[in-house]
Amino acid sequence: MPLDQRHFRLTASRGQGFKQGPLCSLSDTIEFRIQDDLLTNPTIVEVAKLAGVSTTTVSRCLNAPEKVGKKTLARVRRVIEEINFSPNMLAQNFRRGKTNIVLVVVHEIGSWLFAEILEGIRSVLDARYSIVLTESRPGVAEGNSFIDMLVAKQVEGVILLCSTLPFSKKLIEINKSKPLPIVIGLEPISDDLNQFPSVHIDNYQAAFDATDYLIQTGHKAILLVSGPRNSYVTNDRELGFREAMRLAGLPVDEASIIHSDLTSNGGVNAAMEILSRPQMPTAVFCANDDMALGVLSYAARRGLKVPDDLSIMGFDDTRYAAIANPPLSTVLQPAREIGVSAALRLLRAIDTPEDNAVRDEILPHRLVIRSSTRPIG
Repeated sequence: MPLDQRHFRLTASRGQGFKQGPLCSLSDTIEFRIQDDLLTNPTIVEVAKLAGVSTTTVSRCLNAPEKVGKKTLARVRRVIEEINFSPNMLAQNFRRGKTNIVLVVVHEIGSWLFAEILEGIRSVLDARYSIVLTESRPGVAEGNSFIDMLVAKQVEGVILLCSTLPFSKKLIEINKSKPLPIVIGLEPISDDLNQFPSVHIDNYQAAFDATDYLIQTGHKAILLVSGPRNSYVTNDRELGFREAMRLAGLPVDEASIIHSDLTSNGGVNAAMEILSRPQMPTAVFCANDDMALGVLSYAARRGLKVPDDLSIMGFDDTRYAAIANPPLSTVLQPAREIGVSAALRLLRAIDTPEDNAVRDEILPHRLVIRSSTRPIG
Protein backbone atom coordinates (compact mmCIF):
# COMPACT_ATOMS: atom_id res chain seq x y z
CA MET A 1 0.00 0.00 0.00
CA PRO A 2 1.46 3.47 -0.88
CA LEU A 3 2.75 5.42 2.09
CA ASP A 4 0.29 8.30 1.60
CA GLN A 5 -2.63 5.88 1.83
CA ARG A 6 -1.59 4.19 5.08
CA HIS A 7 -3.33 4.93 8.38
CA PHE A 8 -1.95 4.45 11.85
CA ARG A 9 -4.18 4.29 14.90
CA LEU A 10 -2.18 5.25 17.95
CA THR A 11 -3.62 5.31 21.46
CA ALA A 12 -2.45 7.78 24.08
CA SER A 13 -2.98 6.93 27.71
CA ARG A 14 -2.95 9.94 30.01
CA GLY A 15 0.53 10.83 31.13
CA GLN A 16 2.13 8.41 28.66
CA GLY A 17 3.40 8.68 25.13
CA PHE A 18 1.68 7.37 22.06
CA LYS A 19 1.73 3.68 21.37
CA GLN A 20 0.30 1.58 18.58
CA GLY A 21 -2.65 -0.55 19.60
CA PRO A 22 -6.35 -1.32 19.15
CA LEU A 23 -9.02 1.25 19.90
CA CYS A 24 -9.89 1.37 23.59
CA SER A 25 -12.73 3.17 25.31
CA LEU A 26 -10.47 4.10 28.24
CA SER A 27 -8.00 5.93 26.01
CA ASP A 28 -8.14 8.91 23.77
CA THR A 29 -7.94 7.59 20.23
CA ILE A 30 -6.02 9.56 17.66
CA GLU A 31 -5.85 8.64 14.00
CA PHE A 32 -2.81 9.70 12.04
CA ARG A 33 -2.66 9.80 8.29
CA ILE A 34 1.04 9.84 7.37
CA GLN A 35 1.65 12.01 4.34
CA ASP A 36 4.55 11.65 1.90
CA ASP A 37 5.88 15.08 2.77
CA LEU A 38 5.96 14.23 6.49
CA LEU A 39 7.78 10.89 6.64
CA THR A 40 9.47 10.47 3.28
CA ASN A 41 12.77 10.39 5.17
CA PRO A 42 11.79 9.73 8.78
CA THR A 43 14.29 10.61 11.49
CA ILE A 44 15.09 9.11 14.86
CA VAL A 45 13.23 12.02 16.47
CA GLU A 46 10.01 11.07 14.68
CA VAL A 47 10.48 7.43 15.69
CA ALA A 48 10.85 8.51 19.31
CA LYS A 49 7.71 10.69 19.18
CA LEU A 50 5.55 7.98 17.61
CA ALA A 51 6.84 5.31 20.01
CA GLY A 52 6.50 7.57 23.03
CA VAL A 53 10.13 7.19 24.08
CA SER A 54 13.27 9.29 24.06
CA THR A 55 15.72 9.40 21.15
CA THR A 56 18.25 7.79 23.50
CA THR A 57 15.94 4.80 23.93
CA VAL A 58 15.51 4.49 20.16
CA SER A 59 19.28 4.59 19.73
CA ARG A 60 19.64 1.90 22.39
CA CYS A 61 17.04 -0.23 20.59
CA LEU A 62 19.15 0.00 17.42
CA ASN A 63 22.58 -0.49 18.93
CA ALA A 64 22.09 -2.40 22.18
CA PRO A 65 18.62 -4.00 22.12
CA GLU A 66 19.53 -6.33 24.97
CA LYS A 67 19.50 -3.30 27.28
CA VAL A 68 15.88 -2.38 26.46
CA GLY A 69 12.70 -3.88 27.92
CA LYS A 70 10.84 -6.30 25.67
CA LYS A 71 7.65 -4.23 25.43
CA THR A 72 9.52 -1.00 24.68
CA LEU A 73 11.71 -2.74 22.13
CA ALA A 74 8.70 -4.27 20.39
CA ARG A 75 6.92 -0.88 20.29
CA VAL A 76 9.93 0.90 18.81
CA ARG A 77 10.49 -1.82 16.26
CA ARG A 78 6.84 -1.66 15.17
CA VAL A 79 7.12 2.06 14.55
CA ILE A 80 10.41 1.63 12.69
CA GLU A 81 8.83 -0.98 10.45
CA GLU A 82 5.66 1.02 9.83
CA ILE A 83 7.38 4.23 8.78
CA ASN A 84 10.30 2.51 7.01
CA PHE A 85 12.90 4.21 9.15
CA SER A 86 16.51 3.48 8.15
CA PRO A 87 19.28 4.69 10.48
CA ASN A 88 22.14 6.65 8.94
CA MET A 89 24.90 4.16 9.67
CA LEU A 90 27.59 6.34 8.12
CA ALA A 91 26.75 9.23 10.44
CA GLN A 92 26.72 6.86 13.41
CA ASN A 93 30.11 5.48 12.49
CA PHE A 94 31.61 8.96 12.12
CA ARG A 95 30.38 9.85 15.61
CA ARG A 96 32.11 6.73 16.92
CA GLY A 97 35.35 7.62 15.12
CA LYS A 98 34.93 4.78 12.58
CA THR A 99 33.87 4.68 8.96
CA ASN A 100 34.04 0.92 8.27
CA ILE A 101 35.61 1.77 4.91
CA VAL A 102 38.78 0.20 3.50
CA LEU A 103 40.55 1.87 0.60
CA VAL A 104 42.20 -0.24 -2.09
CA VAL A 105 44.70 1.58 -4.31
CA VAL A 106 45.32 -0.06 -7.69
CA HIS A 107 47.32 0.97 -10.72
CA GLU A 108 44.40 0.45 -13.10
CA ILE A 109 40.89 -0.56 -12.10
CA GLY A 110 40.16 -2.27 -15.43
CA SER A 111 42.96 -4.82 -15.08
CA TRP A 112 41.85 -8.47 -14.87
CA LEU A 113 44.66 -9.22 -12.42
CA PHE A 114 43.44 -6.56 -10.00
CA ALA A 115 39.87 -7.79 -10.44
CA GLU A 116 40.88 -11.27 -9.30
CA ILE A 117 42.81 -9.90 -6.32
CA LEU A 118 39.78 -7.80 -5.36
CA GLU A 119 37.63 -10.93 -5.34
CA GLY A 120 39.91 -12.32 -2.62
CA ILE A 121 39.86 -9.05 -0.66
CA ARG A 122 36.08 -8.89 -0.76
CA SER A 123 35.69 -12.49 0.39
CA VAL A 124 37.38 -11.47 3.66
CA LEU A 125 36.26 -7.87 4.20
CA ASP A 126 32.71 -7.66 2.80
CA ALA A 127 31.06 -8.76 6.04
CA ARG A 128 32.76 -6.00 8.01
CA TYR A 129 33.85 -3.21 5.68
CA SER A 130 32.82 -1.33 2.58
CA ILE A 131 35.57 -1.23 -0.05
CA VAL A 132 36.43 1.89 -2.03
CA LEU A 133 38.75 1.76 -5.04
CA THR A 134 41.09 4.45 -6.30
CA GLU A 135 43.74 4.46 -9.01
CA SER A 136 47.37 5.50 -8.70
CA ARG A 137 47.93 6.24 -12.37
CA PRO A 138 49.37 9.71 -13.11
CA GLY A 139 46.64 12.28 -13.64
CA VAL A 140 43.96 10.28 -11.80
CA ALA A 141 44.55 11.49 -8.26
CA GLU A 142 47.17 13.00 -6.02
CA GLY A 143 49.52 10.27 -4.82
CA ASN A 144 49.33 11.26 -1.17
CA SER A 145 45.55 11.73 -0.94
CA PHE A 146 44.96 8.23 0.43
CA ILE A 147 47.45 8.90 3.23
CA ASP A 148 45.55 12.05 4.18
CA MET A 149 42.30 10.06 4.23
CA LEU A 150 43.88 7.45 6.48
CA VAL A 151 45.31 9.99 8.94
CA ALA A 152 41.96 11.81 9.07
CA LYS A 153 40.23 8.47 9.84
CA GLN A 154 38.07 8.74 6.72
CA VAL A 155 39.11 5.15 6.03
CA GLU A 156 40.04 2.38 8.47
CA GLY A 157 42.91 0.97 6.44
CA VAL A 158 44.54 0.81 3.02
CA ILE A 159 45.67 -2.02 0.74
CA LEU A 160 48.21 -0.87 -1.85
CA LEU A 161 48.22 -2.90 -5.07
CA CYS A 162 50.55 -0.57 -6.92
CA SER A 163 54.02 0.85 -7.00
CA THR A 164 54.64 2.67 -3.72
CA LEU A 165 57.54 4.88 -4.82
CA PRO A 166 55.58 8.18 -4.87
CA PHE A 167 54.21 7.53 -1.40
CA SER A 168 57.29 6.22 0.40
CA LYS A 169 58.61 9.34 2.12
CA LYS A 170 55.33 10.52 3.61
CA LEU A 171 54.34 7.00 4.68
CA ILE A 172 57.59 6.53 6.56
CA GLU A 173 57.40 9.93 8.27
CA ILE A 174 53.86 9.41 9.56
CA ASN A 175 54.36 5.79 10.52
CA LYS A 176 57.20 6.77 12.87
CA SER A 177 54.77 8.56 15.19
CA LYS A 178 51.64 6.49 14.61
CA PRO A 179 51.40 2.99 13.11
CA LEU A 180 49.34 3.08 9.91
CA PRO A 181 47.07 0.14 8.98
CA ILE A 182 48.55 -0.39 5.51
CA VAL A 183 49.27 -3.61 3.63
CA ILE A 184 51.20 -3.76 0.38
CA GLY A 185 49.99 -6.48 -1.95
CA LEU A 186 51.16 -7.91 -5.28
CA GLU A 187 54.38 -5.90 -5.66
CA PRO A 188 57.65 -6.27 -3.75
CA ILE A 189 58.67 -3.33 -1.61
CA SER A 190 61.84 -1.34 -1.13
CA ASP A 191 63.91 -1.75 2.01
CA ASP A 192 62.64 1.53 3.49
CA LEU A 193 59.05 0.23 3.38
CA ASN A 194 59.68 -3.17 4.94
CA GLN A 195 58.02 -1.91 8.12
CA PHE A 196 54.65 -2.48 6.40
CA PRO A 197 53.15 -5.96 5.88
CA SER A 198 53.33 -7.20 2.30
CA VAL A 199 51.99 -10.15 0.32
CA HIS A 200 53.45 -11.17 -3.05
CA ILE A 201 55.21 -13.91 -4.97
CA ASP A 202 58.96 -14.13 -5.47
CA ASN A 203 59.06 -12.25 -8.77
CA TYR A 204 62.80 -12.78 -9.19
CA GLN A 205 62.49 -16.56 -8.85
CA ALA A 206 59.35 -16.72 -11.00
CA ALA A 207 61.07 -14.89 -13.87
CA PHE A 208 64.15 -17.06 -13.43
CA ASP A 209 62.01 -20.21 -13.69
CA ALA A 210 60.19 -18.98 -16.82
CA THR A 211 63.45 -18.03 -18.54
CA ASP A 212 65.11 -21.27 -17.51
CA TYR A 213 62.20 -23.24 -18.98
CA LEU A 214 62.73 -21.56 -22.35
CA ILE A 215 66.46 -22.26 -22.13
CA GLN A 216 65.92 -25.91 -21.21
CA THR A 217 63.62 -26.34 -24.22
CA GLY A 218 66.37 -25.23 -26.59
CA HIS A 219 65.95 -21.46 -26.88
CA LYS A 220 69.07 -19.34 -26.83
CA ALA A 221 67.94 -16.11 -28.51
CA ILE A 222 65.49 -14.97 -25.85
CA LEU A 223 64.24 -11.39 -25.52
CA LEU A 224 62.55 -9.86 -22.47
CA VAL A 225 59.74 -7.33 -22.83
CA SER A 226 59.80 -5.59 -19.46
CA GLY A 227 57.82 -2.78 -17.85
CA PRO A 228 58.84 0.77 -16.89
CA ARG A 229 62.33 1.13 -15.47
CA ASN A 230 61.03 2.49 -12.13
CA SER A 231 58.77 -0.50 -11.41
CA TYR A 232 59.92 -2.68 -8.52
CA VAL A 233 57.95 -5.67 -9.73
CA THR A 234 59.31 -5.70 -13.29
CA ASN A 235 62.81 -4.86 -12.08
CA ASP A 236 62.80 -8.05 -10.01
CA ARG A 237 61.59 -10.02 -13.02
CA GLU A 238 64.33 -8.48 -15.13
CA LEU A 239 66.94 -9.55 -12.58
CA GLY A 240 65.58 -13.11 -12.64
CA PHE A 241 65.76 -13.14 -16.45
CA ARG A 242 69.33 -11.86 -16.43
CA GLU A 243 70.49 -14.44 -13.88
CA ALA A 244 68.96 -17.39 -15.75
CA MET A 245 70.62 -16.23 -18.96
CA ARG A 246 73.96 -15.69 -17.18
CA LEU A 247 73.97 -19.15 -15.63
CA ALA A 248 73.27 -20.64 -19.06
CA GLY A 249 76.18 -18.70 -20.57
CA LEU A 250 73.86 -16.69 -22.83
CA PRO A 251 74.63 -13.02 -23.52
CA VAL A 252 72.35 -10.23 -22.32
CA ASP A 253 72.88 -6.72 -23.68
CA GLU A 254 70.74 -3.61 -24.09
CA ALA A 255 69.06 -5.09 -27.15
CA SER A 256 67.97 -8.13 -25.10
CA ILE A 257 65.49 -6.10 -23.00
CA ILE A 258 62.77 -3.77 -24.26
CA HIS A 259 61.02 -1.50 -21.75
CA SER A 260 57.39 -0.68 -22.48
CA ASP A 261 54.03 -0.02 -20.84
CA LEU A 262 52.45 -2.92 -18.95
CA THR A 263 49.53 -3.01 -21.39
CA SER A 264 48.58 -4.84 -24.57
CA ASN A 265 49.46 -1.68 -26.51
CA GLY A 266 52.84 -1.74 -24.81
CA GLY A 267 53.24 -5.30 -26.08
CA VAL A 268 52.28 -4.27 -29.62
CA ASN A 269 54.83 -1.45 -29.57
CA ALA A 270 57.53 -3.85 -28.34
CA ALA A 271 56.60 -6.39 -31.04
CA MET A 272 56.89 -3.72 -33.73
CA GLU A 273 60.46 -3.04 -32.60
CA ILE A 274 61.30 -6.76 -32.35
CA LEU A 275 60.03 -7.58 -35.84
CA SER A 276 61.83 -4.62 -37.37
CA ARG A 277 65.22 -6.03 -36.36
CA PRO A 278 67.38 -7.95 -38.83
CA GLN A 279 67.58 -10.94 -36.48
CA MET A 280 64.54 -12.31 -34.69
CA PRO A 281 64.62 -14.02 -31.29
CA THR A 282 63.22 -17.53 -31.07
CA ALA A 283 61.36 -16.70 -27.84
CA VAL A 284 59.95 -13.61 -26.12
CA PHE A 285 59.31 -13.51 -22.38
CA CYS A 286 56.93 -10.73 -21.36
CA ALA A 287 56.66 -9.16 -17.89
CA ASN A 288 52.87 -9.64 -17.85
CA ASP A 289 50.12 -11.32 -19.85
CA ASP A 290 48.74 -8.09 -21.30
CA MET A 291 52.06 -7.37 -22.98
CA ALA A 292 52.34 -10.99 -24.14
CA LEU A 293 48.89 -10.82 -25.74
CA GLY A 294 49.92 -7.62 -27.51
CA VAL A 295 53.02 -9.34 -28.91
CA LEU A 296 50.92 -12.35 -29.91
CA SER A 297 48.38 -10.16 -31.70
CA TYR A 298 50.97 -8.20 -33.66
CA ALA A 299 52.92 -11.33 -34.59
CA ALA A 300 49.74 -12.85 -36.04
CA ARG A 301 49.04 -9.68 -38.05
CA ARG A 302 52.52 -9.91 -39.51
CA GLY A 303 51.91 -13.50 -40.59
CA LEU A 304 54.08 -15.20 -37.98
CA LYS A 305 52.97 -18.53 -36.59
CA VAL A 306 53.14 -18.91 -32.80
CA PRO A 307 54.90 -21.03 -31.58
CA ASP A 308 56.42 -22.33 -34.86
CA ASP A 309 58.10 -19.01 -35.73
CA LEU A 310 58.16 -17.44 -32.27
CA SER A 311 57.52 -18.75 -28.75
CA ILE A 312 55.82 -16.32 -26.35
CA MET A 313 55.76 -16.60 -22.55
CA GLY A 314 53.62 -14.34 -20.35
CA PHE A 315 53.34 -13.64 -16.63
CA ASP A 316 50.29 -13.59 -14.26
CA ASP A 317 47.96 -16.18 -15.83
CA THR A 318 45.06 -13.76 -16.17
CA ARG A 319 41.68 -14.87 -17.48
CA TYR A 320 42.51 -14.15 -21.13
CA ALA A 321 45.66 -16.29 -21.13
CA ALA A 322 43.83 -19.62 -21.44
CA ILE A 323 41.53 -18.44 -24.26
CA ALA A 324 44.18 -16.71 -26.39
CA ASN A 325 44.93 -18.11 -29.83
CA PRO A 326 47.06 -20.06 -29.20
CA PRO A 327 46.59 -20.39 -25.43
CA LEU A 328 49.35 -18.52 -23.63
CA SER A 329 52.15 -20.15 -21.63
CA THR A 330 52.66 -18.04 -18.52
CA VAL A 331 53.60 -17.80 -14.86
CA LEU A 332 50.68 -18.21 -12.49
CA GLN A 333 50.33 -15.61 -9.77
CA PRO A 334 47.76 -16.75 -7.17
CA ALA A 335 45.83 -13.50 -7.50
CA ARG A 336 42.81 -14.39 -5.38
CA GLU A 337 45.03 -15.81 -2.64
CA ILE A 338 47.08 -12.59 -2.65
CA GLY A 339 43.83 -10.68 -2.05
CA VAL A 340 42.75 -12.99 0.77
CA SER A 341 46.14 -12.81 2.52
CA ALA A 342 46.38 -9.03 2.11
CA ALA A 343 42.91 -8.58 3.61
CA LEU A 344 43.66 -10.85 6.57
CA ARG A 345 46.88 -8.95 7.26
CA LEU A 346 45.00 -5.65 7.09
CA LEU A 347 42.51 -6.88 9.68
CA ARG A 348 45.44 -7.77 11.93
CA ALA A 349 46.98 -4.32 11.38
CA ILE A 350 43.67 -2.63 12.27
CA ASP A 351 42.80 -4.79 15.28
CA THR A 352 46.29 -5.24 16.76
CA PRO A 353 48.55 -2.44 15.49
CA GLU A 354 51.22 -3.38 18.02
CA ASP A 355 51.59 -6.86 16.48
CA ASN A 356 55.15 -7.42 15.27
CA ALA A 357 54.54 -10.62 13.33
CA VAL A 358 56.54 -11.50 10.23
CA ARG A 359 55.88 -8.73 7.73
CA ASP A 360 56.73 -10.33 4.39
CA GLU A 361 54.55 -13.17 3.07
CA ILE A 362 55.72 -14.94 -0.08
CA LEU A 363 53.08 -17.00 -1.91
CA PRO A 364 53.98 -19.78 -4.38
CA HIS A 365 54.02 -19.37 -8.15
CA ARG A 366 54.11 -22.01 -10.88
CA LEU A 367 54.61 -22.27 -14.62
CA VAL A 368 51.54 -22.94 -16.76
CA ILE A 369 52.72 -24.30 -20.09
CA ARG A 370 50.24 -24.04 -22.95
CA SER A 371 50.53 -23.81 -26.74
CA SER A 372 52.34 -20.49 -27.27
CA THR A 373 55.75 -22.06 -26.56
CA ARG A 374 57.50 -25.08 -28.03
CA PRO A 375 60.86 -26.83 -27.74
CA ILE A 376 63.34 -26.20 -30.57
CA GLY A 377 66.53 -27.81 -31.86
